[in-house]
Amino acid sequence: PPACAVAEPHRAYSGETKLPLILNNIHRYFWYAAVVIALILTWDTILAFGPTEGESSGIHMGLGTLIFVANIVLIWLYTLSCHSCRHIVGGKLRHFSKHPVRYQMWTWVSKLNGRHAMYAWLSLFSVAIADLYVLLVSSGAFNDPRIF
Repeated sequence: PPACAVAEPHRAYSGETKLPLILNNIHRYFWYAAVVIALILTWDTILAFGPTEGESSGIHMGLGTLIFVANIVLIWLYTLSCHSCRHIVGGKLRHFSKHPVRYQMWTWVSKLNGRHAMYAWLSLFSVAIADLYVLLVSSGAFNDPRIF
């Protein structure tokens, strides 16, 4: 760009169509896949509050459902704090003033983006803990303690 203090290393600007910038596009596609996975895990978390085997109806909550809720909250924080999400909610706009809802979303995602690495680590550990908990309960090592 003309206002940039560093000379352009290429004779013609290729955008994000060549290496290494094409990796940004690939990252966005992985973000879409992550949203689908987070939606599926959200549905699994909702189902965890339902009746267990042998019960016909009712809502219950146990330690497992709390672990699932913490896990999905951390996964959503990690997914929504990604810079690809910032691009999706606020990209390709010339004037934020004409799109106040998208501007608010971009501002919120931008605040989350500052802690993206922390959310990555926390969600990594929460997935491991949730998987270990499900493994232990399903193997019969102990029963899920019920809160109500």
